[in-house]
Amino acid sequence: MLVVLILTGMITTILMQGLHQVFQLQTRFGRELFNTQQGEMYTEWFRQSVNGLMPDNADGRNKFKGSQRAFGGLTLSPLDTATEALLPFTWRLRFEPKTGQTQLQYGPDDDAPAVLAWPGNSGRFVYFDANNEAHDAWPPFLGKWPQLPKAIYLETQNSDAPRIIVAVPKGLEDPLPRQVDLQG
Repeated sequence: MLVVLILTGMITTILMQGLHQVFQLQTRFGRELFNTQQGEMYTEWFRQSVNGLMPDNADGRNKFKGSQRAFGGLTLSPLDTATEALLPFTWRLRFEPKTGQTQLQYGPDDDAPAVLAWPGNSGRFVYFDANNEAHDAWPPFLGKWPQLPKAIYLETQNSDAPRIIVAVPKGLEDPLPRQVDLQG
C-alpha cells in the first residue's frame, strides 16, 4: 500500500509540473496571439479608411493631400463614427520623444488617438500613381494628376525588419458632378 501511495505521489508531481508548464506556454502564446490580432485589427482600420477615400470637388476644402508624415481627405469609412458618411479624416505619423516611439495617429491634433506605435523615429507614407511609380507627396509636384493615388504604403522600420502596410483607395478618380458644375 505504501509503494502504491509513493508511486501515485510521484506520478501526480510529474503531471502537475507538466500542467504548470502547459499553463505557462498558454499564457505566453496567448499574449503573443492577442498582440498579433490587435496589430491586424489596427492595420485593418487603416486600410478601411483608405479604401473609403473619395475625391472632393475641385473647390472643396477636403481634397486629398499627402506628405511623407501625413495625409487626409474624405472617406466613407471614418473610424470615429459608426455610420458610413463622407467625412474628412487625417492619418499622421508623430514621434513621441517621451516614449521613443513613432505613433500612427488618426486625427490632425497632437492629442489624436494612436492606433499603432513602434520604436524609433521612423515611418513614412508613399503614394503610387497608375504607372506604379512612387511619390513622397500627393499630388506630385508637376503634371496633371487624379485627386487620389492608386495605392498608399505605410512603411515602418521595426527592430526586427521593415514592415509595409498597403492600402488601396476604391473611390472614384474624379468627384461626382454637382448640379452647379453641370450648369456651368
